[in-house]
Amino acid sequence: MNPKMRSTALLLCLNFGLIAAAQAGEPGWYVLGFGGESSASGLSPGQVDDNLAAIFDAIDLDVVDATSTLDDSDTGFGLAGGYQLNDHLAFEFAYVDLGSIGYRATGTVTDGVDTFPAEAVLGSSADGPVVSVLGILPIGERFSVYGRAGLTLMNAKGTAQITVDGESDRASQSSQKSDPMFGVGMEYDLTRNFAIRLAWDRYLDVATENVVGDTDADFYSLGVRMGVGWFR
Repeated sequence: MNPKMRSTALLLCLNFGLIAAAQAGEPGWYVLGFGGESSASGLSPGQVDDNLAAIFDAIDLDVVDATSTLDDSDTGFGLAGGYQLNDHLAFEFAYVDLGSIGYRATGTVTDGVDTFPAEAVLGSSADGPVVSVLGILPIGERFSVYGRAGLTLMNAKGTAQITVDGESDRASQSSQKSDPMFGVGMEYDLTRNFAIRLAWDRYLDVATENVVGDTDADFYSLGVRMGVGWFR
């Protein structure tokens, strides 16, 4: 191959590479899978202690003393489908499972006359669909950052198992919650059809009010996005 033909071939290869990079974030349909850690935002054991005291009060018992522990984080995951309208705007519809919150307390309660040993195990979980819009800022050919705002329809489930003097009773609460969510993230395009995403999302008011109380959830996740080429 003479020098001129070699130079031409090199330029064609470079141009092809630039085109492929430019197409990495092009408009089109995509699917996304993600997972990470979710945690209750600002929830303290004292708040759940107050809810537990209200539960005992409803059955005419007062808490004399108690010790408690709160596990306020869990593994979360989600699946989403989206459409990127242009370089700066995308829409997504997702199913998100934020995991659960766990709380346990042991102590003594009284009916005003006698005292009894008592134990309580409370839990709250949330999952459901999320619709959101993403505002995207490309930085270079493969990297971008985004902000997200959306609406959730979470199914919040709460359970309470109360044991007093060896006698146990269990109750549950379930409700549909429609509340806002928002978040930020960054994405790096590995190829034309694959990208990795790192995100933080805040889901508002996702817990069951009568079990652990109203609280928000933070979800830190790592995801993989795949372009659906046959819809492009």
